[in-house]
Amino acid sequence: MKRASRLPTLLLSTLFFGGPAVADLADSAVLRNKPALLRMTYEVLDVGPNETMGLAGVHYLVNVHPDWYLGASGFGALQGERGGFFTGGFSVGTGQRFASKWMLDAGLFVGGGGGGAAPQGGGMMLRPHLGISRDVGSVMLGGGVSYIKFPNGGIDSTQFNLTLGIPFEAYYGRAIDSGKVVNSGDLFGLKLQQSEWLATAGEYRPTNEAKTTAGAAMSASLKRVGFEYRRHLDAHRYYFVETAGAMGGESDGFAELLAGAGYRFPLLSQRLQLSASLAAGGAGGGQVDTGGGLVAKARVGLEYDFTPALKLGLEVGRLESAGDFSANFYGLNLGYRVGEISTGKSGNAWQGDEAVRLAKWRLVGVHQTSLAAARKSGSDQDLSLVGLKVEKFLTDSVYLTGQAHGAYTGDAGGYAVGLIGAGWEIPLREDGRLSFNAELAAGASGGGGVAVGGGAIVQPQVGLTWRLNHQLAARLEAGRVKALDGKLDSNLIGFGLAYEFSRPEYRYE
Repeated sequence: MKRASRLPTLLLSTLFFGGPAVADLADSAVLRNKPALLRMTYEVLDVGPNETMGLAGVHYLVNVHPDWYLGASGFGALQGERGGFFTGGFSVGTGQRFASKWMLDAGLFVGGGGGGAAPQGGGMMLRPHLGISRDVGSVMLGGGVSYIKFPNGGIDSTQFNLTLGIPFEAYYGRAIDSGKVVNSGDLFGLKLQQSEWLATAGEYRPTNEAKTTAGAAMSASLKRVGFEYRRHLDAHRYYFVETAGAMGGESDGFAELLAGAGYRFPLLSQRLQLSASLAAGGAGGGQVDTGGGLVAKARVGLEYDFTPALKLGLEVGRLESAGDFSANFYGLNLGYRVGEISTGKSGNAWQGDEAVRLAKWRLVGVHQTSLAAARKSGSDQDLSLVGLKVEKFLTDSVYLTGQAHGAYTGDAGGYAVGLIGAGWEIPLREDGRLSFNAELAAGASGGGGVAVGGGAIVQPQVGLTWRLNHQLAARLEAGRVKALDGKLDSNLIGFGLAYEFSRPEYRYE
């Protein structure tokens, strides 16, 4: 693909960036960029002789070569009878421009997941696709055909799909340049947008009309923990994505993935903000009757800035689903604010009077196996998952981590894990090629008949990382996963491939 194609995007903010540098200055950091695409898809597949499921996909794809892209993808049910069906994994593909505004592309998704009592077997999902799209203003509209198969399950379907793509540029730097100030000339013409990363916890309290998928009245509260990312368009408007899972109550396996927009304004002082937002997306699992999975959430909140970078929020709201589940919502969030560089129309033009520095990040595609994982049936069986870990370094050795994993073997299709935590890393060789890390993460899990109780788990682990070059590294890891109120208490082994890079950030101080 030519650069003008702006083809593909997906892997949490920059993935597998390679390619030549704009320049290589020893005493300063050079900002680089690659074409990327945020693509949304929708298709209706056959999951049984007389049953269909509407499946929405979100794909973050980045060009690693003029004709090839890599990224991460996630899918969730929105229509049918399988609310709570989610899968995640990785995509690779190629695209070619023709007739100026048209593009033909082909790709393959490989991942794991399931849920909603769908016939997903062990959970592995394969999805090759062929599509065509056209530039329409600032977006790409198109369609195509895809084939979805769960090799050890009962889903085997070919269908048409619709696509919406939003091209953009992903800006990044070398990992070894983290901490350096970005050359001011590289920022000319770019915009500074405020963004927030929030850890969230809350509770859904079902209404009197709420029911389980078995038709019984649902009275127990559903405790949730999750993560939210916000990007501000100006001082008042913002858009966001949020994901969460159950970690308490009687609904282990419940998960949600939503997107929406909000508005905020000062209340009494600039530090105290009143906000309101609307969101929609997919949710279900844990015998929560969300019908086909489509839900909508409205909420209002109060946010207080302790520092320019750190804030605390309280919120209340209401969630409605396409099924028999509705609930009032109460939540708490802790947010960290940074400034991000973009080419969008919103935001403030960069004036060059403040420093933008590169912050180190790491993306790790992982394979993990829980040995003799306890099941609700009383048996124990190995369980393998595929997942993505995002690591954000606060110092040279301390990092925060966010993780998402889905089962693909072990007769546990539909089992999923979401974790947040912190880690510590030290070099074991003077050249830095070999390092040791230790981390502790906690979060929510459930589904697939795994005995996780209410869903809350902790996962301590250690690892060895061998750097293959300045960007890629191989990792071996071992640890333990334990459910706080369930029988799951299993040793864990895994391996992964890591990509290290840095992102331009302005720190509010």
